[in-house]
Amino acid sequence: MHRQTIQNIKVVILPLDGIIFDLNRYRYNYYKHYCSSKNIILDKKEFYLHLSNMYDMYKGLPLTKDQDAGILNAKIERELSQYLHYKGLEPKEGLLELIEYLHQKNIKIAVISTHRTKDAVEYLKLANIYHKFHFIIGSDTTSFPLPSTHILETITDYFHVEAKETLVVSSFTTLNRAANQLHMNVIFCNDIYKATQEDELTSYKVVNNLFEVLNTLLFDQYEDAQLYSPILGMDDQMNKDELDEIYQKLIDTYSQDQQILDIIEQTYQYHLSLLNEHNIKDASIQVEKPIAHRFTFDDEDYEIIKNNDDKKEVIEEPLEEISSNMSLRTLNSDEEQELASLLQKLKQKEERKKDVDQSEEMKEDNPITEQKPLLEEDDDHHSLLNLFIDFIYMLSLSFLLMFIGIIIYVAFVHQFEQQTGIFGIIAKIYMTYSDVINNLVQALWNGLHSLISFIPSYESYCLSLSFFSNEGIQLFHVFIMNTLLIGLCKIVYSHFKEKNNHEDLEEDERI
Repeated sequence: MHRQTIQNIKVVILPLDGIIFDLNRYRYNYYKHYCSSKNIILDKKEFYLHLSNMYDMYKGLPLTKDQDAGILNAKIERELSQYLHYKGLEPKEGLLELIEYLHQKNIKIAVISTHRTKDAVEYLKLANIYHKFHFIIGSDTTSFPLPSTHILETITDYFHVEAKETLVVSSFTTLNRAANQLHMNVIFCNDIYKATQEDELTSYKVVNNLFEVLNTLLFDQYEDAQLYSPILGMDDQMNKDELDEIYQKLIDTYSQDQQILDIIEQTYQYHLSLLNEHNIKDASIQVEKPIAHRFTFDDEDYEIIKNNDDKKEVIEEPLEEISSNMSLRTLNSDEEQELASLLQKLKQKEERKKDVDQSEEMKEDNPITEQKPLLEEDDDHHSLLNLFIDFIYMLSLSFLLMFIGIIIYVAFVHQFEQQTGIFGIIAKIYMTYSDVINNLVQALWNGLHSLISFIPSYESYCLSLSFFSNEGIQLFHVFIMNTLLIGLCKIVYSHFKEKNNHEDLEEDERI
């Protein structure tokens, strides 16, 4: 096993599918639900070990017994693209900060995808981060699937760097194997499945997220400096003159060994930075204020581009499209219906989990004794606005129903008056409904009047509406009752919908 290092890195390779975006998790969830619909149990580790590229990753999994792996891949990728264009796509946490650091260090960034190059470009543009990378390549540009080293060699050849100057941030085993064959450096980032023993043995370090990748690049070099300091004769108690003297002697002694010179330079810079930090704290010397660097995000102007004029966005042109037995095909009506149902379920699941996470964070961060935060006040205003909109909706729907009824009555007035056939039945049903409502209203007014004297009786109430006819008053009561019934139906529907969503969430959590 070769010795891995993060020193002198010139190119960083980021997989699109498990490092930049959470695409492997989306594919796993889709495949798992697809298997569940066919009463097939899918093991997460089995799916993880098959991650490689679009040609091979579904071979050997349960569903390929009934259909071609290429056709299945085309179906999944098309429907995943439809879902992400509908839902939106965000990069994983820590990616933008990692990219900012790499640009500051003038380290090139290459993107590899286990699927087609044009799909990778589409996803990067969807998240508005396409311009941040120097090289993009997908699995359709080579006939040698992972763990072949071909796709990685293409990147090193393009940038004219050696394998030992390349860092691969990996999230699955086959990529680790390919990087190790070339003696590249690997930081393994846990994705849909935690690192296996093989992943740990073939990686410089195993981390849980991209922030830890950034911390590794920032601070692990200091661990090496502390390791070599005693050997090189440097320590934290030396002043700058002493450090410069030892540094110059070491440079002269090992001038023919570039590897040792690199170690000397790193160790010297480390102790020099400690010395500067100590002087700043003691106020013993005046130093210039360092240039402040800040991270840029998707909705900000990308200011770093002007300092990197030599940056080029290169996309390997795809060779041939998938062969005929792996070509895309249109969905039939049953598949379209299945897609719509699945997308809706996945969207609801994401929204429910997001709402639960936000509510738990607010409970932890805001004690009961604290004043109500502005976010909750905004939510209250939003809820009041929704209630008002629902109320207007119910009134409008009730009015629409009555208006349609009046139009039908006017159009067939003679038939309703004669009460012949179906018109007689409709007229009788409406009159019974109207009589029941008006009797209830009369009983309500009279009951309240007997309990509270200043509330008028039903007769007084009707006299106060003398500008209406008796039929108009009855129609007004029907309008009010229709509105209440519509509101009741909406409340019952919302209750059952919330209950079903809660049960689905509990089921997903158990899974």
